[in-house]
Amino acid sequence: MPARLTITIPDSVMADVESQKPRSLSLAAFCALLIDRGLTSDPITQTMGEPAARRASNTLPSKTSKPIVSMSFPAELEPETDLIKEFWRLKKGSKGETAWKLLTGELLKIRSKHGSTVMREQLELAINGKWQGITLKNYETFSAPKGNAPRQQEQGPPQPRRGVPNPNAWVPPTAAELGLE
Repeated sequence: MPARLTITIPDSVMADVESQKPRSLSLAAFCALLIDRGLTSDPITQTMGEPAARRASNTLPSKTSKPIVSMSFPAELEPETDLIKEFWRLKKGSKGETAWKLLTGELLKIRSKHGSTVMREQLELAINGKWQGITLKNYETFSAPKGNAPRQQEQGPPQPRRGVPNPNAWVPPTAAELGLE
């Protein structure tokens, strides 16, 4: 009878494992294969055969796996935790401690300057586009409305400016213009 092992895996590592797991294997079987691969020289060719081993070697994590990143969320980002985790799971590029600090710092900058709606919008666009990262500079360069005004949805309906005539407004003609004087 096989031995039973219960382990706790951080969310960031589990997301990587699930994204690289072949459809043909259950999660438990894939984890057992990863453990076996780490203990033996080349178990994939013994289990799956040579062609499958070449395919699997492109998708399985290497023995020098990425360091586990401490995903601590600042209190201001707590409402968007799920979006941030989803972005982190799908993002391309570095997923180290420095990348995590950069991401949370830039999200806080976007939130403080443009509001939480814009920050959520940037996260959703980044998830759909599989971006490498999100920065305030890129938002302001490529997505922000021109000028210093915040987005319409953040500030509410436009307010009329007092004392400034509207050049397009209809003004009734004067008596002199009508020839009545």
